[in-house]
Amino acid sequence: MRFLSVAAMLAVGLVGGQAAAQQVIKIGVVGPLTGAFAAVGQSQLTGAELRAKEINAAGGKYRIELVSEDDGSNCDQSVNATVKLITKDNVVAVLGAMNSPCALAMVPITKRYRTPQFTAGVGTSITKQGSDYVFRIAVGATAQTKELAGFAVEKLGQTKIAVLYSDDEYGASMANGFKEALAARNLQPAAFESFPRADQDFTGQLSRVKASGATGLYTIGAYTASALIAKQAKQLGLSLQLLGDTGNASPKYIELGGDAVEGAVLVEPFTPADPDPTLQAFGKRYREQYGRDADGWVAELYDTVEIIHQAVQKTGKIDRQAVRDYAANLKAGGNSFSGILGNWSFDQTGEVSFALYKVQVKGGAKVILAR
Repeated sequence: MRFLSVAAMLAVGLVGGQAAAQQVIKIGVVGPLTGAFAAVGQSQLTGAELRAKEINAAGGKYRIELVSEDDGSNCDQSVNATVKLITKDNVVAVLGAMNSPCALAMVPITKRYRTPQFTAGVGTSITKQGSDYVFRIAVGATAQTKELAGFAVEKLGQTKIAVLYSDDEYGASMANGFKEALAARNLQPAAFESFPRADQDFTGQLSRVKASGATGLYTIGAYTASALIAKQAKQLGLSLQLLGDTGNASPKYIELGGDAVEGAVLVEPFTPADPDPTLQAFGKRYREQYGRDADGWVAELYDTVEIIHQAVQKTGKIDRQAVRDYAANLKAGGNSFSGILGNWSFDQTGEVSFALYKVQVKGGAKVILAR
């Protein structure tokens, strides 16, 4: 009996020690799992989920727990979800939102509660609010449009490009960034047209694009809108070189646009077309789990979960300030983070930097033109 009691005590102690050794890192995820941007929200969640599963399967001192909230691209819901995740779920960081207006609406909340916010929203204003707690994990509007405009003019020979954009933070940031990039080359948009975010009829704007004599068209908005614009342009007999930023890099853009988006040139931070063995292995793991190709959002969130994991591992603290300080100290030239998207570093405003691919839609797939 004495032997059994000692054995039992040892067993309890062993189990208790294992439980105590593995600590939980809670990470909040805010994004659209329903509505027009649902595919983007799914990329966000599954990218984070894949890395969390890998970390948890490997064992170790820490395990990741994701707490996901669907905001349906409604910014009030984004704000409410952020408050809940921070005050009730006690997350160490918030991933989101995917939509720029909603990410912007969340910034005062994450700043107030001193909680690091990692967002793929590209609207220029997001990192201009004086918050030390917001980090952009996607290449911002200014850098994206500079690369896209430069490639369109210098490599594709497009000098008469019309711009058609959604009238929200994302659309305006991208449209104005592109306009500035053209101005740096002594060019102006052939047409500069906006549309309400929920619009589905673009014939008026496209008629003005046609009258402008444009040979290229840069569309900014939900990938659903951009695909619809491409179809309506084709119906109107317009033959234009389509251009798109990372917002159109979703596989859904090609699926919805069909033949109308054939030949479109896009920029994106990750592409399944890259033959690099590490990226191919990552893409294979993702396809096996989710039955589709990974995109830039998947890769961005995958890497971000690992950044948070490393922050906790290296500081030994499941602490919001520790995660914030670790991310803020990722700098180019020796202290960057190496992930699927290459070497990550943040500037003093929280802007990330990594290279973008220029890809073209050919035969319903993406082909790399340059990086």
